[in-house]
Amino acid sequence: MTVQISKTKYKDMNAISIESSHLIVTIIPESGGKIQSIYNKVLNKEHLIQSPYDLFKKSAYDSNFADGDLSGFDEVFPSIEQCFYPIEPWKGINIPDHGEVWSLPWDCEIQGESIVLSVEGVRFPYTLERRIDFIRDNVFRITYQADNRSNFDFSFIWAPHILLQCEEDTEIILPPSVKTVMSTCSVENKLGKFGTMHAWPITTIEGEEYHIAKIYPKYPGKCEKYYAMEKVEEGWCALFNPSTGSAVGLSYPIDKVPYLGIWEGIMNNKYVTAMEPCTGALDYLDTSMQWNKVSVIKSKSQYNWYLNLTFDIVDKVSFIDQTGLIT
Repeated sequence: MTVQISKTKYKDMNAISIESSHLIVTIIPESGGKIQSIYNKVLNKEHLIQSPYDLFKKSAYDSNFADGDLSGFDEVFPSIEQCFYPIEPWKGINIPDHGEVWSLPWDCEIQGESIVLSVEGVRFPYTLERRIDFIRDNVFRITYQADNRSNFDFSFIWAPHILLQCEEDTEIILPPSVKTVMSTCSVENKLGKFGTMHAWPITTIEGEEYHIAKIYPKYPGKCEKYYAMEKVEEGWCALFNPSTGSAVGLSYPIDKVPYLGIWEGIMNNKYVTAMEPCTGALDYLDTSMQWNKVSVIKSKSQYNWYLNLTFDIVDKVSFIDQTGLIT
């Protein structure tokens, strides 16, 4: 496998790309280390939603995520929604919307056939590092390491905010252990208020079947967020279009990334889905800690995990192994 790493531009921003025979992955280090583009050379397709602006809309630290570029793949850490850290020694410290790191500049260096990016927390004493490389021509891996530099345990949520464009007939495929999902956000309360439970993948709303797993057709202004509620036993999820065979799969270590959320919405007049395997559920770090659905970095310790992203044409999606192979 041949891998090429190049300095490039995205609109008015300096960027760096890593490329295989199948994919070009473009990163903007100075804006959250954002993966701005995943371009599929085989399908001549951009997988990530792009903003309509001529210039990139760079966000300042502690700004509102919805006021930013609303594109690409951002890292969310140490909370998804804005909240206050609930316990000492950081009790009462504000965690920005979508966390700290998505709006910070990241250090970036090339190491062989890998791109390594790192950032330090502003209000909390951690370092987050990512190594991006290809493990197959159609699969790239992001290897993560979060270092807690303090003398106290640090609770955190990490989630990948991957805004994937969805074509008609696209379905969300979750592991067979997922039987029930819980709504945490739903426009017009289509899925009910926070805490409403639904059978997966088909539920009943107002006496009629509602296929949660089908992206189309949905209602105007659609915005839904929900979490798998049982213990998820398998570390994978996927988007699959049975009409074209196009599949986008995520795979990850379930012991380190034990929770799974799904966000669906309309962005820039296109249907978008973010599959969010995560280290803590329910979006708000304080709520996650109350529900005991959160991960912890022990004092003076590290937390390590990875995420594989697979782009393939397949007959079906039944399983994704830990090398990103879809079967």
